[in-house]
Amino acid sequence: MALNPKVLKVNILGQDYVIRSSAGQKYLNEVAAYVNEKMEEVKASGIDDSQQLRIAVLASLNITDELFAFKKEKQNFVDKVEAKTRAITEFIDNRIDEIESKNK
Repeated sequence: MALNPKVLKVNILGQDYVIRSSAGQKYLNEVAAYVNEKMEEVKASGIDDSQQLRIAVLASLNITDELFAFKKEKQNFVDKVEAKTRAITEFIDNRIDEIESKNK
């Protein structure tokens, strides 16, 4: 993100929000569109438009669930890469030890 915060405007669920952010307008629009999409999904489940706080809370729970799932997936990937790296390192170390012991 850039260091100079700007005042930007986004629209979520028909309401304009003015936000001070270092992110660009394009990025902030993408974020707002995603939040809007999630709120529309919650609203489509049958919650009345007048309950915007409830819609926002349920949408935030859904978004947080997605975030946690991605974080877990990322950690699983990192764990696999680390395990393979250890195995490769061990293999290389063993080969070096074999070569060195043959040369003695």
